[in-house]
Amino acid sequence: MQTVTTIRFDQETLGRLDGIATSLGRPRSWVVKEAVKRYLGYETWFRDEVQKGLDAVAEGKTVSHEEVKNSIRELGIHVD
Repeated sequence: MQTVTTIRFDQETLGRLDGIATSLGRPRSWVVKEAVKRYLGYETWFRDEVQKGLDAVAEGKTVSHEEVKNSIRELGIHVD
C-alpha cells in the first residue's frame, strides 16, 4: 500500500528534479522516491556506524593519538 505525501519545493529544486527525471526518462515522483530511499539508506548506515564508535568508546576500545601517529610513521609518512 502506498500513501500520498505532499512536498513543496522551490523552483530551482523543482527544475533540477525535472531535469534529472527527463534525462532518466522517469517521472518526477520516481526521482523523489529514489532520492529518499538512498538518503534513508545512507542515514541508517551512518547512524549505525556512529553508534558502533560510541559503543567502542564506552567499552574502552580506543587508540591514543600517539599510537595513531606511530602507526602512520611506520608507513613512512612524516607526522609532527
